[in-house]
Amino acid sequence: MKAMVIMNPTSGKEQAGTYKENIVEQLSSTYEVIVKETQKEHDATLFAREACDEKYEVVVLVGGDGTVHEGIEGIAEQAHRPIVGVVPLGTVNDFARALRLPLEPEEAIAYLGKQTKAVDIGKVNEQYFVNLLAVGSLPDAVGDVSIEQKTALGAFAYFFEGAKAAIANETYTLTLQYDDQQEEMEAMLFLVALTDSVASFRNIATDAEVDDGLLHCYVIKAGSLLDTTRVMTTLFSGDFSDDTSVHYFTTNCVNIASSEPYALNVDGDMMGQLPARIEVLKQHIHVFHGQV
Repeated sequence: MKAMVIMNPTSGKEQAGTYKENIVEQLSSTYEVIVKETQKEHDATLFAREACDEKYEVVVLVGGDGTVHEGIEGIAEQAHRPIVGVVPLGTVNDFARALRLPLEPEEAIAYLGKQTKAVDIGKVNEQYFVNLLAVGSLPDAVGDVSIEQKTALGAFAYFFEGAKAAIANETYTLTLQYDDQQEEMEAMLFLVALTDSVASFRNIATDAEVDDGLLHCYVIKAGSLLDTTRVMTTLFSGDFSDDTSVHYFTTNCVNIASSEPYALNVDGDMMGQLPARIEVLKQHIHVFHGQV
């Protein structure tokens, strides 16, 4: 049996290579292991697709959420889909958190080749995602967080940029269609979560499970600056879905449109624009996971 390790050498403050030997050792008793290092954007997608074509049993993604996203892009809806392992080396590591993996790389490596489960992935138009999709000024700001900011500030960089966007209080008119319903709303933010870890916060999509087959959707309605401040405070400290300014629903497919082609933030990066069809592919890939 074969395993491909796809490693982003710039992850973990360029410490990814120090874990290569341990990863190979963890897998080599069961698998013939090949290591691929990414050099540019989309390399992880191409390597993962190669692993599917050559019927590898396992693909291990070593890096942050961006590397995980690219790897899943290469695997999603292929005829043969290897089991996916994750060694977290990013700023936030939402997918690893959702899989209950340790965020210490050495500890996460110990779960490779162990217990597996089938988990959902999302599809937006012709792209895929594993954690979240968002539309609004806040995800626009988060998508613009630079590598230098991430390195210097870690997850606080997202909070800082998001807070600035929230204070600006820019709103959008969105049309949502789901479950035979159509709604038009003036909103500051539209968020779709697949897991209970959103930018490392575990109190936003508290009901989301990695294998429940649902899109957990949140519309943060337009309001005064006071309303916005309250929602932001709740977002970072309390039960987000219970706020009166938040419209929460679950579905397995939602269409979203607007009068302007607003950009989409997909797993933390800006990709594509509205209109969009968003659906969940239930229990679509198998992953190595941590303790439940």
